[in-house]
Amino acid sequence: MKLRLKEKETPPVQLRLLLPGALNEMLNRYVEYVRAASGREVDPKEIVVEILQQFVESDRDFRKSQKRALAPIQEPSLKKVQQARQVNGHAEG
Repeated sequence: MKLRLKEKETPPVQLRLLLPGALNEMLNRYVEYVRAASGREVDPKEIVVEILQQFVESDRDFRKSQKRALAPIQEPSLKKVQQARQVNGHAEG
């Protein structure tokens, strides 16, 4: 995974959580890896935010559900209504 460290777009919100010890150790090793690979100081919080953002953005099912939830309710077109009436035996004259 290649991290793209970005600036924050909206005001941040504080989230407090406890990490399992093994995950914390892995995160610390990952932070060291990123520091060595990028040649700059990196805050573990910055890494966690980027990982979470990329995870959520890459979840196809979640993106589909968001599109459905945000899609405007579309009224059926007149042509579709007429076709449905013809199929059901209600041809208009």
